[in-house]
Amino acid sequence: MSRAIVFNGDETWELRDLPVPDPQPGGAILRVEATGLCHSDIDHFKGHVHTSFGGAFPSIAGHEIVGRIEKIDAETARAWGVGEGERVAVRELLITPNGNRIYGHDFSVDEGSGLYGGFAEHLELLPGSEVFRIRDDLPAEELTVFEPLSCAVTWVAPVRKDDVVVIEGPGHMGMATIVAARAAGASAVIVTGKSQDRFRLDAALKVGADHVIDVDVEDPVERVREITGNAMADVVVDAAAGHPITLNLAMDLVHKGGHVVVAGMKDRPLEGFHSDWIPTRRITLHPGAGLDTQGAVALINEGKVPTAALLGDTFRLEEFEQAFSLLTRKTPGRDTVRVALRLA
Repeated sequence: MSRAIVFNGDETWELRDLPVPDPQPGGAILRVEATGLCHSDIDHFKGHVHTSFGGAFPSIAGHEIVGRIEKIDAETARAWGVGEGERVAVRELLITPNGNRIYGHDFSVDEGSGLYGGFAEHLELLPGSEVFRIRDDLPAEELTVFEPLSCAVTWVAPVRKDDVVVIEGPGHMGMATIVAARAAGASAVIVTGKSQDRFRLDAALKVGADHVIDVDVEDPVERVREITGNAMADVVVDAAAGHPITLNLAMDLVHKGGHVVVAGMKDRPLEGFHSDWIPTRRITLHPGAGLDTQGAVALINEGKVPTAALLGDTFRLEEFEQAFSLLTRKTPGRDTVRVALRLA
């Protein structure tokens, strides 16, 4: 049996025991070691899923998954390039004949084995999955950063060598974007946040940011103007989740001919956006919607990612309530850069 945290879609959850199946032809069974928690898991908890297949409840969330192959047939092992016992990072995107689906978002627990999310001790890897071998010499919970990094390395596609990059939002996606921007050749990285983000802003400096701006204390436009000698940012990545006002700010932080990457998921429509900003200032908008798991894992395997600094806090499965409280910033007197579950 496999213990699993099951979301009911109405802001409640329960712990269930589910049978562990044999792998399907072309699939495998993963023993989950650790899974990172994400802001999208909060939305999932509330019954809102951003993906095309999303919304089937009850379901097992969790898509930042690292584990070891427990069962796999010889043919699939050759096709995937991994064997039993090897540690892998799981690409959350699953390619199926009926379209793409996302582990930890798109499956009901009543479909098949139900073990299709990372908040469980086992994950059934279906045909169409892709996994990547990841280093053995670090704790699995550190390695779960591969998933936000797999998004961030695509978000920084507009970044060129020696660009000034502003990252809005010092959450775990923002932290991953700092690493990705550095890898892309940014000469300076500036991170913005609010006063409640003080712990995370300080952490951003340790991860690789050159400057941080508390927008509740300083005028971010004037501060970026000061830092850049009036040149402003070449690229602004809006990695902030929640209120969409950060997109309006991004348009003010970027210089003429610059780039804005719209990445963080918002909880309401945006008001006050002036589309004239785009043609009159020649600003290019980019969707923060890519996924490069292979590239992110390569950076980790090459030792180019400060995984320990990005770790944050780790909890056991039976401590999920404490983990979720910290993720949702409801734990009095505490904050963190990331939250992960340790399952093995």
